[in-house]
Amino acid sequence: MDELIENGAIHGKEKITEILNRRHKERELHIQAAKLERQKDAESTEALQYFEASFEEKVKQIRNTLETVASSDAKAQVFAASQNEIYELQKYLSSSTFFLNEYCIKVCQNTINELSKQLDTLRNELLPKKKFGFKSKKIVKMINEKDGKDKDDKQLSQTTASCAEDHIKWTFSERENQFIRLPRSAVNDQTITASKLRNCLILIEGYPGSLQFAQLDNCVVVCGPTARSIFLDACTDCKFVVACQQLRCHRSRACDMYLNVTSRAIIEDCKGIRVAKYNYHYKDMDEDFRHSGLDLSCNNWNILDDFNWLSTDKPSPNWALLHAEDMVADWYPYLESFQQQHSLTSVNQ
Repeated sequence: MDELIENGAIHGKEKITEILNRRHKERELHIQAAKLERQKDAESTEALQYFEASFEEKVKQIRNTLETVASSDAKAQVFAASQNEIYELQKYLSSSTFFLNEYCIKVCQNTINELSKQLDTLRNELLPKKKFGFKSKKIVKMINEKDGKDKDDKQLSQTTASCAEDHIKWTFSERENQFIRLPRSAVNDQTITASKLRNCLILIEGYPGSLQFAQLDNCVVVCGPTARSIFLDACTDCKFVVACQQLRCHRSRACDMYLNVTSRAIIEDCKGIRVAKYNYHYKDMDEDFRHSGLDLSCNNWNILDDFNWLSTDKPSPNWALLHAEDMVADWYPYLESFQQQHSLTSVNQ
């Protein structure tokens, strides 16, 4: 009996010791986890502080350069260097989004947008080139066009009015059922803007400096390489075939984009965006890419940053890759079909 009691006491002590040891290990694990969490928070805070300081310093340097460019004897070189710095700043922001909150990302992106806009404005002011405008009042009718002289006169009047309003913000605006061709002589390294277009085909030759389109409905935009940025706003049921350094798309619906973009394209307040690789080919395209300065070895056509979807474990529902069966493989017959379908009036410079 005494032996049983003694054995029972021993077993009881072992059980208590086991419980104490387990609790001690759990406590140690909890302390270690809390320590790691504090360390992670500290590293995240440190990374954020470093990013903010570094970003602010880069912005300051770019602004200082742009403020003194007017007095420079090498303005073109300064603009090129500043554009590259803005591009690197965009890359820096894109690579840091995984630890930045939504507000910080938007503030930084707005800053980059402002710098790009300031650079484009200064470039146009200090390096004046021939502005886009219709030199000729001649309207070239498409094959199978059956409209009469009255329609020609009406179109001529609209074209003349566009010339008179050359000082307005938009390169061209409020057009419908037109085929608008912009030759390289008018657009190379220039900023091209357009708004309020419906059922239009816009063919931009050469290498524009930047593009801005707003309120396009059922339009097709086909363009050679754009040296800097492309901004799209409030576009619906459109197709964009573009190559650029930066692309930002706001408030747009059901648009297909065939992209060659150096940095990750950005969408915000968009739905139904589908993307594919830039697949437009034309004569002198290689030469245009060379002049534009785009890096053909870097193409992020299939990676978009959605500012309305910051989840890292689930893909954004607002954009997707364009399925092969829905892609336009050959643009020339497609563009011809689009022209005939909408009876487009052709407008050349």
